Amino acid sequence: MPEAAIRRSAEPFLFRTLAIAFTVFIVGYILVPILVTLVMSFNDAAMIRFPITVWSLRWYADFFGSAQWTDALRNSIVIAAGTAVISTSAGILCAWAFQRFPIPGRDALYVLIMLPLFMPGVVLGLGVAIAFGGLSIGGYSFYGSRAMVMLAHSLWAMPLVFMLMEATFRTVDNRIVEASYDLGGGPVRTFFEIVLPMVSTGIVSSLLFAFVISLNEFVMALFLTDRDTQTLPVLMWLSLRSAGTPRLAVASVILALTVFACLSLIMLWYIRQLRKVSQ
Repeated sequence: MPEAAIRRSAEPFLFRTLAIAFTVFIVGYILVPILVTLVMSFNDAAMIRFPITVWSLRWYADFFGSAQWTDALRNSIVIAAGTAVISTSAGILCAWAFQRFPIPGRDALYVLIMLPLFMPGVVLGLGVAIAFGGLSIGGYSFYGSRAMVMLAHSLWAMPLVFMLMEATFRTVDNRIVEASYDLGGGPVRTFFEIVLPMVSTGIVSSLLFAFVISLNEFVMALFLTDRDTQTLPVLMWLSLRSAGTPRLAVASVILALTVFACLSLIMLWYIRQLRKVSQ
């Protein structure tokens, strides 16, 4: 066999081997920190240290028995849920406007909407704290409140929702929308009864992505929360500075499980929609 032919036949094998090796490396690089954290959460020792000599659920009981840690977890969930609702609602309406209507200065406005994604969290957090920190509504101080953190987190979550929903709205068949108008359906009724059900997968994905972004965000929450509203990532950072107990690993596992649950919901919803289409 000529040397050139041998070289050509060896190329697919070489690329396949490199691709498999690279994939294994990436998967390992992602899973190893998660698995190490999971293992350390079952450590009975008073400090995070390896190897583990005694296995127990001591720190899980300690986490859920601590009002400070469970309150921080509750704050994170409430803030993440509020952020998901705010950013998804705003992102959907904005994306639909971009898709359906001529907008003056469209390109500049698009860049402006996406700008917060490229801004450091410390800049956004400090800016929100300075701009709205002194605001008080009916005697209710805005600074340190959950609402303030929700709005700040929406600066990151809303552009992602907008980008996802704009791409999703492009898949909507405009003939169906026009048919609804011809049959007497107004713009609002058509949007809620025709368009939104058609893009339900994108909406569910947007909600869960926004929820996860807010749940894991740390820098802005550090600037904007107080002792009563601090989130779980903020409490983890403060605790790490004083004592690195396996309680931190437990909190990390809880956050990771929440993320996995959200991703699983997205996949299940997507599979459900595919089955409905195939039927």
